[in-house]
Amino acid sequence: MEINIINEQKKIKLPIQKLRKLIKQVVSEESLGFTQINFIYVSDDFIQRINKQFLNHDHPTDVLAFDLSDEIETLDKIAEIYISLDRAFEQAKSYKVSFENEVARLTTHGLLHLAGYKDDTRSAKINMRRRENYYLRKFGF
Repeated sequence: MEINIINEQKKIKLPIQKLRKLIKQVVSEESLGFTQINFIYVSDDFIQRINKQFLNHDHPTDVLAFDLSDEIETLDKIAEIYISLDRAFEQAKSYKVSFENEVARLTTHGLLHLAGYKDDTRSAKINMRRRENYYLRKFGF
């Protein structure tokens, strides 16, 4: 599987090798059958434009995950996950965790959405958070 990590902003350096190991583990354990996943780390402005364009929500969010397999005419199964580093920075302060920890959580969160996890109810959020914590502990975030 091809994993692309793209940092669209220049303010903050990402722990790319550590993220890549985390991503590979989540993909393996969750049996995600994608041939390519693009992780695009962006600003609030960028993610707000994507959020408005595709979900009609005119505000920034922390993570957007898209399964592009049905949108692109190819035999490959492709996904994109957009993560706002501005949101990650603010949420890390709010939750009193490191920036690296919050980026890892949001990266995992996006992958879990692709695996079918939901966070639209209280119980679904709790279940998703447990799974996120499992991976973060496993990789020392």
